[in-house]
Amino acid sequence: MENSPEPLDLQYAATMDGLFAALHALEQACNNWKMDRALVSRALIVVEELFSNTIKYGYGGPCAKPVRLRLSPLPGLAITYEDDAPPFDPTRWKAPDNHMLPLDTRPEGQAGIAVVMGLCAHVTYQPREGGNRLVLTF
Repeated sequence: MENSPEPLDLQYAATMDGLFAALHALEQACNNWKMDRALVSRALIVVEELFSNTIKYGYGGPCAKPVRLRLSPLPGLAITYEDDAPPFDPTRWKAPDNHMLPLDTRPEGQAGIAVVMGLCAHVTYQPREGGNRLVLTF
């Protein structure tokens, strides 16, 4: 009987180097766990979106503050994503009804939350003292 793979805990500074390191570690772990390539691609997009939003909006720019990931390989893939930014629950966010506006007049941003929600099977927000926690399942 094979041992089940253990979850992997990661922490990076909220910088572009931290983002690239997190994406590399996620991809390596998923490859080691022999996960489906389409699932891995979705997970990479979601983590890139969350991490870059933490840098830009949560922390107000690159900094040494942490972004933490817990990767759990069974069943499928679950990612627990944490930051120490001000509270923000993306599961309660509602997209503005601006899809009929010309592209050049639509507000910048805001599409990423829809991407995250659409690429995950389930997203749960858990407020935590001093930050945010999202549990994402694929």
